Amino acid sequence: MVCNLLSYSRFQRNSIQIPVIWQAKSTQNIEATGTGAILVFSYKEEQKDIVMKKTVRVKIALLSAFLVAGLSLAQLNAQVTQTGENVVQTAASRFFYKVKKVRCDHGASLSRYIRRARPGDTLKIYGNCNETIVVVKNNLRLTGEDGASIDGSGISSEAVILIESAKDVIIENLMIINGNDQGILATRGASGILSHLVVKDNATVGISIDRSQFELSNIEASSNGTGGLDIFSMSTVVATGPIDASDNRGDGISINGKTFFELRGSNIVTNGNAGSGLSVINDSRLQVFSFPEAQGSGVTASNNGFAGIGILGSELGAVGSQFFGSGANIFSVNNNVIGFFMPAGAILSPHATAQFQASGNQIGMLFEDGGKALIVGGVNLSENGLGLQADGANTINIVSVPPNPSQVVNNDLDVNTAFGSRLTFTDVESESLVCDSTVLVRGTLTCPTSP
Repeated sequence: MVCNLLSYSRFQRNSIQIPVIWQAKSTQNIEATGTGAILVFSYKEEQKDIVMKKTVRVKIALLSAFLVAGLSLAQLNAQVTQTGENVVQTAASRFFYKVKKVRCDHGASLSRYIRRARPGDTLKIYGNCNETIVVVKNNLRLTGEDGASIDGSGISSEAVILIESAKDVIIENLMIINGNDQGILATRGASGILSHLVVKDNATVGISIDRSQFELSNIEASSNGTGGLDIFSMSTVVATGPIDASDNRGDGISINGKTFFELRGSNIVTNGNAGSGLSVINDSRLQVFSFPEAQGSGVTASNNGFAGIGILGSELGAVGSQFFGSGANIFSVNNNVIGFFMPAGAILSPHATAQFQASGNQIGMLFEDGGKALIVGGVNLSENGLGLQADGANTINIVSVPPNPSQVVNNDLDVNTAFGSRLTFTDVESESLVCDSTVLVRGTLTCPTSP
């Protein structure tokens, strides 16, 4: 069945308007094919097929027998495939998506609504839902209203919210509490956005992301059993807003297993955890790129049981040549056992866009087992027991630049080096430096044999 553009326009008026806007420069044909309850719409222009770009699922009411004989007033599910260079805009399939209120405060079951939801639906949640849920449908949005919560008390499920393989899921404005295991577990290629969430008092981890991709913003993950956030197994996370992962009975944040974590305008606070504040482990990466919106990112890690920030066989990077010397991205570690802990880890900050501040720690910055650094500008290690320790380190290159100076001063001992470490200091202020006979030090600091 083929109808011309005029008939298509009539079809739009007599139905609920399939959400495609055409920029037509010549006559086009629109072809509807299919049997039963499935119709596939496509079009050709000047005999050339256009590559399909995106698919949306809508519900349409066919009111015109002109288009589909014998199916007037029928409700059909149609797969509408929209294309190409001549499609100006895909309309708001929101005309077809449903917004449903889930009144847990009146006894409604959120799980039941999720099972009945279609991709693109929004569920607005009210009250406290005492249940656990599983999300396997793509493009589903769960949004809390008026302080809504999902409470796993007394339920033995793995996570309060399990997102399994579902794409483009949005979960926002909710408290996720009292899970028997995790608060949220996203796994097996899931993706989406987690925003404005309080995830606390769960038995193990607040939020676990496994082999998945998510954007995080405005997250509080605190007072959980073994950690605030655990991101692992080649996952990707972009943090675009503040994250507070404090007072957990393990690490505040763990980034593990070839995982990539980008700070894009996010400031992370990870204080008072029993383990480390933030750990980057096993060939993973914590990165600030040169995007303008990324500038002003950072991590504050204080009063943790072990390290403030640990980079173990992994990398912490901050780049942005167009912002040279800004020091806009601040990594601050205070009152931990070790401030920055780099066993076989690396810090790469070649453009002086970051600051690395440590005070009140037993050791401000520790490199060992091949740990290395290139830090141009922004090192400030002061009022620690030991400012900088290099023990079996690889190459450490610390530079001071006028817009963003570097100094290691006012520690009980500023710099202690041993076991073949190699260091270059360029214009770095320091008052005391100790080396053993295996160490090579060059630059503006010399290497005496005693303080």
